Amino acid sequence: MRIAFVNATRKWGGVKTWCLDMGQELAEQGHAVWIFGRHGAFVDKAARLGLPARAVRFGFDFNPFAVLYFLFFFFFNRVDVVVVNVARDLRTAGVAARLLGRQVVQHVGSGGDFEDLVLVRLVHKLVRPRLLCCSEYVRERIRIYVPSTREAELYALHPGVRVPESPSFAEHEPPVVIATSQLNADKRHADLLEALSRLMNDGVAFHVIIAGTGRLAEELKTLAQDLGLHDRVEWTGFTPDVPALLARGDIFALPTLVEPLGIALEEAMAAGLAPVARGAGGVPEIWPEACQEFLASPDAGPDGLERALGALLAMPAAERLSLRRAAWEHARACFNLPEQAARFATWMENPPAK
Repeated sequence: MRIAFVNATRKWGGVKTWCLDMGQELAEQGHAVWIFGRHGAFVDKAARLGLPARAVRFGFDFNPFAVLYFLFFFFFNRVDVVVVNVARDLRTAGVAARLLGRQVVQHVGSGGDFEDLVLVRLVHKLVRPRLLCCSEYVRERIRIYVPSTREAELYALHPGVRVPESPSFAEHEPPVVIATSQLNADKRHADLLEALSRLMNDGVAFHVIIAGTGRLAEELKTLAQDLGLHDRVEWTGFTPDVPALLARGDIFALPTLVEPLGIALEEAMAAGLAPVARGAGGVPEIWPEACQEFLASPDAGPDGLERALGALLAMPAAERLSLRRAAWEHARACFNLPEQAARFATWMENPPAK
């Protein structure tokens, strides 16, 4: 197949990681792949990965110049499938693909990505995309809260990540806790910092690495200072090499109250880190059975994270290593990228009868 991934979002998030990982794997499996996005890190990283990448000025919704640009590109390059997100990419590249009679796949990374608005209904009626959801949780929320999609095809496929054959499983002293997500209110880093502060006051040894950028970056750094964590927390900002960062850790914390799935969680388990998260949203769908004790209640606030992290940090190194291996084996069995990409390709190759 000949597949174009188009993403018009401005900030880096899980959907961009998914586009690049899935695009690279599909290319390795013999498909022709192109990446389109705004000028910046997304297109630059695609090019470094060896993928044909083009920076685009999307402009306003239904911008005729952008629509024509995509229409000519898709036509002359014989693109079979156009994979878009939920924003301007759908309303430019998606429109161009539909005008050519090409298949449009809309990737939905969150149940809150779009609402049942007049514009949404009109665009879906015009473009008629197939909806690819990152989890069963997201698929069901879309079905319930966006009635206009009930006649659309919704397919749930967990994002795949590359699972190394043999992670280092290096044990660090003190143990290292890593969190990698945008520093925004919905990610609930404040709860994580509060939990860690309590553990520190109880004499528990640890080091923390928090990667990412976001609106609350400075506020969270101030909170860490106020909680006395200034010499325990390392802030890395945007990190292009996530595997290298994860190799420095023992435990991965995902403090989000409700996560649609958590590609960062998949990456951490693939790297052999023991996971801690809240048991809501799509997270339970990919959670390893051996780590159920560390799946905190979504209603517990910092207390649940404190209990889960405290248990892992107090655990003998050999026992913690056993859990890390279990998480890695679970990742290899359940969401290894080559298998997930093959499933995605099979689904695209078999559209419903018109």
